[in-house]
Amino acid sequence: MDRMRPCRRCGHPTRVDRMVQGYGRNCAAALGLIGGTVDTGHTGPDLLDLLEIEPEDCCDGWDRPADSDVTGGRRRPG
Repeated sequence: MDRMRPCRRCGHPTRVDRMVQGYGRNCAAALGLIGGTVDTGHTGPDLLDLLEIEPEDCCDGWDRPADSDVTGGRRRPG
């Protein structure tokens, strides 16, 4: 049987092998000591898997007006 200790934050008895820096798992997650993940039930490829099969993007900037040269080649003085 594992030893139990109270959580430093809430006092709930927690197994020592499941504590993170003296905090229970829930309190450690609330304090940002461990990252929490959510199982979304996703099946199939994700975006990183598609990088291998997608062609290289070739953007010429026509669809990005912020990157287009609206000054006509003139530069502002200064």
